[in-house]
Amino acid sequence: MSKHVARPQILVIADDFTGGNDAGVSLALTGMTVNVAFALPCTEETDVLVVNSDSRALDAPQAAARVNALALACHADPRALWVKKMDSTLRGNPGAEVDALMQVTGKKLAIVAPAFPQAGRTTEQGLCLINGVPVSQTEFASDPKTPVVSADICAVLQAQTAIKCRAMSLSDCLQHLNEAAPDLPQIWVVDAQSNGDLDAIVVAAMERNNSPLLVGSAGICDALARRVQTVSSRRLLAIVGSMSEIAQRQIAVVCMDPQVEAVFIDIENVFEGAMSRYVARIIDVLASGKHCIVHTCPDDDARHHIPHLCARWQVSRAQLGEQICQFLGQLTRQVLDDVSPAALYLSGGDVAMAVAEALGATGFRITDRVALCVPYGHFVGGYWQHPVMTKAGGFGDETTLSQVLNYVEEKMSE
Repeated sequence: MSKHVARPQILVIADDFTGGNDAGVSLALTGMTVNVAFALPCTEETDVLVVNSDSRALDAPQAAARVNALALACHADPRALWVKKMDSTLRGNPGAEVDALMQVTGKKLAIVAPAFPQAGRTTEQGLCLINGVPVSQTEFASDPKTPVVSADICAVLQAQTAIKCRAMSLSDCLQHLNEAAPDLPQIWVVDAQSNGDLDAIVVAAMERNNSPLLVGSAGICDALARRVQTVSSRRLLAIVGSMSEIAQRQIAVVCMDPQVEAVFIDIENVFEGAMSRYVARIIDVLASGKHCIVHTCPDDDARHHIPHLCARWQVSRAQLGEQICQFLGQLTRQVLDDVSPAALYLSGGDVAMAVAEALGATGFRITDRVALCVPYGHFVGGYWQHPVMTKAGGFGDETTLSQVLNYVEEKMSE
């Protein structure tokens, strides 16, 4: 049997270990799981996979070959976002490595923004400046391993790749990103003098259907983290399988909040194989930055319709419950393949167990309690390593789910 291979949402190829850590730390602070791999393929589930090619001091052909091999070994999901971490002072083999990564990923466009403003590194008129001084006039020009011979970023890149490279202002970049993708591969070097400039580049790039290869230092990774955090760091995915009256009142209370949206699963659809449209709807809600409450009970009378459903589908009550739980478990797994909310809330013991099984968990490690009746912890093993909260269906009062949301928004974002 072949080993399971992780399918991260973001892949970062760095040319040294500390640079890889610099690239990953801000993403980890958003709550995403970030693994820096020493060997591939990576079998541990992770939101972000950082790979160290250890290629900064190699010659250009060797560096390109190593990046090519590692990128292929990532077995990336086609939807994954690729980032090439480069040195903010242009050391190493950025041209050869960007070229190799564009070939592997099939990207027609790479946006190069090596600026790291908080460290005094900016890009102005295509030049790499250190506190306003061209990098070729600083100590990096005499680096013992990888001296920098030019501050002209396009010249540095073009020395190692035949892909057309052009320098442009931020406004030109944003304008061109609204146009159709280029027919031939292109590298754009974009001016950036502030974190806001880098944020604008990342937002525009991620809004494209086919995202470009992002190339930059820790600055671009920090901007990416700020973008991810605004969307995902404080949202909850709640799977409520319980039909108890108190569970329904808890849902009704939180749905008064405009930052909460409920997705009702019609049990009839469970038997009709209509999972994909529910998955897409839940992903849309979470991607909009709202908490998502998934439930199967439209009103207080729903429980009285169970005999009718059993007769209609010729199943026992136990079989009906089992099928609903399996549906919700697989639904949750498919949603979490695409988005990574801050936490998962599971109401109803059978549903919680079905989700745990769908996520490959082998146990539950309890670390705390929320709202007096909601155990808090993490699954042991399996696909989902972010916080999980569980609640027996009939426990709590009307405010219990609201208290959970407050905990996610206030405590988990600290």
